[in-house]
Amino acid sequence: MWRSMPQLLFSLFLMKFWLAQVVHTMPLSDAGPHVRGWGEAIRIRHLYTARKHGQESYYLRINDDGRVEGERYQTAHSLLEIKAVAAGVVTFKGYHTSLYLCMGTDGKLYGTSDYSTEDCSFEEELLPDGYNMYKSAKHGMAISLSKDKQRQQYKGKGFLPLSHFLPVISWVPIEVSNPLVDDDYSSQYNMDENHAPFIDSMDPLGLVNNPSYHKK
Repeated sequence: MWRSMPQLLFSLFLMKFWLAQVVHTMPLSDAGPHVRGWGEAIRIRHLYTARKHGQESYYLRINDDGRVEGERYQTAHSLLEIKAVAAGVVTFKGYHTSLYLCMGTDGKLYGTSDYSTEDCSFEEELLPDGYNMYKSAKHGMAISLSKDKQRQQYKGKGFLPLSHFLPVISWVPIEVSNPLVDDDYSSQYNMDENHAPFIDSMDPLGLVNNPSYHKK
């Protein structure tokens, strides 16, 4: 019995080592935070977009009064809940405002507490540059942070400026003491935009900061 003890201990050691390797190599289901709602898991993300050569970059923001605009830094109002409602179709909802992102007949974006399948759901398309485009099937236009005049100029002529988005993980706390004070929120938690890593699986290498990544 005592002679077999070293062999038994060695076998236990090998089993422990093997289990450790299995656990270490198992992929994580999702590195990002989730909440429960609308019946399924919801991704919590910021929608990042940039101009063609990266001169300007923004996060889509839904204000308390329903206005939708671009924000240079991550804030409480740019934090969104993203959920798939059908194959290739998603909806967006402000995490702190609880307003749905919707589109009007002229392509103008707005936030509302009343969800409409036609106005507040968007077809998701993965583009060759690695970004996503979200298009309204009803209105035939993509979500964009372009001005009203630009939307009219580009209507039916290709991609709108600021219409390519990356859903990126928040590098600031999701739950904040006062989410309505965006200035305090952004100055306290945001890093320099040129060095801030995009940790989402959509951009694991931070390619969005590479100038060649924006060439078309």
